[in-house]
Amino acid sequence: MWSLNEIAGMVQKAAMGAGLPTGQAEDLGRVAAYLAGTGGRLTPITAALQEPLCKVDVTWMDSGVEVNKGPAALIGPIVRDAFAMGHETAVLADIAHAPLIAAFLAENGIALKWDQKHLSLSDTTVIKPTCKPVPIPPADWAIWSALAAKTYVPETEASRLAGAGAGLTDND
Repeated sequence: MWSLNEIAGMVQKAAMGAGLPTGQAEDLGRVAAYLAGTGGRLTPITAALQEPLCKVDVTWMDSGVEVNKGPAALIGPIVRDAFAMGHETAVLADIAHAPLIAAFLAENGIALKWDQKHLSLSDTTVIKPTCKPVPIPPADWAIWSALAAKTYVPETEASRLAGAGAGLTDND
């Protein structure tokens, strides 16, 4: 069982280990905590962490945004921001990203509906996360842990002398 803060922290570290910029890593961590707290599946988070990073190809229109390509972890904040700025629609080239994009929006209190590749605002109520420990599938946690480990300082005598770790005594 993990707290929502532990989930957010682990996914944020995993996202940074996967090469995502800090801001998007923080966003993905919050979305993971939201999904876990609402009983949602975490598969979209794990899939986003394993997606190769590439440039996002976005076309802005008067009423919305069209995402032609890019990883879901980078697309989510763009679509969320488009709706927050008052745009009413988004079109996704890769429909597999829709569940994660929906979670990005829901985590920010924005409800939406989608019809194939088209996302639009909805008047439904966004589910609020609970504040209780939640189970995480071991396969997801293992992938997150492996990616997070890429951010750790190597354990060497030189790294310890440079201040990594607790040192020989830890009495702070």
